[in-house]
Amino acid sequence: MRTFGLLVFLVLLMSAGVAQAQDWTPITPGATPGGEAVCARGTPYTFFVRSGDPKKLLIFFEGGGACWNDATCAPNSGLFDEVVEGGEAANYSQGIFASANPENPLAGYAVVFVSYCTGDYHLGTKEIAYATGTVEHKGSLDAMAALNWTFTTYRQPSEVVVAGCSAGAIGSIYYAPTIARHYRSAHLTQFGDAGIGVINPDWGGFDVWGVKNRRVKPDQYVSSLYTSAAHSYPRDRFSEYTSYNDATQTNYYVLTGAVTAWPLAVDASLGTLQKRSNFRSFVGAGSEHCISTSDRFYGEAVDGLRFRDWFAALIAGAPVDNIHCSAC
Repeated sequence: MRTFGLLVFLVLLMSAGVAQAQDWTPITPGATPGGEAVCARGTPYTFFVRSGDPKKLLIFFEGGGACWNDATCAPNSGLFDEVVEGGEAANYSQGIFASANPENPLAGYAVVFVSYCTGDYHLGTKEIAYATGTVEHKGSLDAMAALNWTFTTYRQPSEVVVAGCSAGAIGSIYYAPTIARHYRSAHLTQFGDAGIGVINPDWGGFDVWGVKNRRVKPDQYVSSLYTSAAHSYPRDRFSEYTSYNDATQTNYYVLTGAVTAWPLAVDASLGTLQKRSNFRSFVGAGSEHCISTSDRFYGEAVDGLRFRDWFAALIAGAPVDNIHCSAC
């Protein structure tokens, strides 16, 4: 952990736009106005920042699975990330994190990496005592600690990209309105990568976690977040990516007890959202998971259109279509 003095120095340099080495700096917020920022098993929560142009800001919500009952929340179940490792963000060097790649449309952006260690899509507010052990589903507290630091540090960015992979994709659309309200003069693009929220309608996870302001069934919840955000912020753009047979999303879909074929549920979910003028989706072939954190970001294409080019046009505010693989 860096000293407080070094953190202050870093913030001043970022605010001044001074070029820095592309190292990640860990920040452990500790006590916040809402309580202690904490990981699932009670270990400290840490998020990471990487310096760049303070006028261009990427806020990225990390993925890492989910849990909601005795079995899925058992220690070492392999279904969710329980802790933030000291150098965790350093594992992200491909896709939109490839800062030296001249094709990266986000190269040079300042980055706030919202780590994830609570098994609740960054949304939870509860401590739950399962038979297999207590889990701090406090993802909402952790995310807001990172965002409040961001709002204090980056006062007036002109370009903001809010993105997330897997569980972080759901976090990205959940917090996009909060970020849009704070940065009213910025051009904002939200991108949900491989976490489109296709869920069993009878699943109880959101209730277990204490997710606030949920008035629809679980299978409609993420779509409702997109619908509300797109309606409330018509100048901003909202978007999703998935491969048509995403193996990871399908696995969690089955774990929630769903019976409808996952690809059919994907088509139904996206079909409603695609009617909105400021929502766009890209559906690729295959079963791979996140694209934003992989070098597939630069190589994957549908009908000759590279995903990288579609994404670059999206964040630039240029016209883009909804893309769906023709041979899924």
